[in-house]
Amino acid sequence: MLPAFTTYLIDLDGVIYRGEELLPGADRFVQWLDATHKKYLFLTNNSFASDTQVIAKLARLGIQTDSSHVLGAGQAAVQYIARRFPGGMIYVVGEQPLKEMALARQLQLADSSTPPTAINAVLVGLDRNFNFQTLTEAVRAVRAGAAFIAINRDPLLPLEGHFIPGCGAMVAAIEASSGVTPLVIGKPQPTLLQEAMNLLGSTPDETVMIGDGLDSDIAGGVAADTHTIFVLSGRDTRSDLAKARAQPDYIYDDIAAVLADLQTSEKTIKRQVND
Repeated sequence: MLPAFTTYLIDLDGVIYRGEELLPGADRFVQWLDATHKKYLFLTNNSFASDTQVIAKLARLGIQTDSSHVLGAGQAAVQYIARRFPGGMIYVVGEQPLKEMALARQLQLADSSTPPTAINAVLVGLDRNFNFQTLTEAVRAVRAGAAFIAINRDPLLPLEGHFIPGCGAMVAAIEASSGVTPLVIGKPQPTLLQEAMNLLGSTPDETVMIGDGLDSDIAGGVAADTHTIFVLSGRDTRSDLAKARAQPDYIYDDIAAVLADLQTSEKTIKRQVND
């Protein structure tokens, strides 16, 4: 039986949906989380989608939620910087949604006229207009002492039928030119999960990470010292377990099977209490 976790951190693609398809049991699982007053956050490594876009997609697929239950790596990165440098000056390599997140946290946005020494942090997300000037300004700031924060290291971003360079391509260029290794917020690094637990007021021992990626979700959970549940409804398979460095605590076919076990555990605990 699964333990009585108080906090659930949930990957989206491959766990809740696959493309535009809601996966079996996902809507009932979210209803159960709400009905039993569990703390939970949907986590995504996406470096430019806002929580509004995530919420809109979930609503299209039949799951109603709000921004209090969504945390993207971009949001977590901005929160981290705002806590470390309140009201600080940051240079953003990224698109408008990421800049708006920074402004919402009362951070100041540097531009080409800002002295590199006045910049507290360089935040790197996906930038489809990335060019040599952007690279130069980011490198100058990092070499002048600005903290180097990367949302993720994903080298490619899958789109409908093809790929484009991902956030990791921009990160690699700045890292190579500056000689500085960034702090990476997104999975498999633990920072996204730590930010999530900080928001929810939870500790690792009461928290479980549910995901379909062994080298991202499960590795992130292990790094953050949470419990981990690996579901087989997405990217990785049972055969991938043999070569995975991070091993999950529990394995299920999909989120519907996770829900069934949680409900069984809940009933057993109630019976034990009544006895």
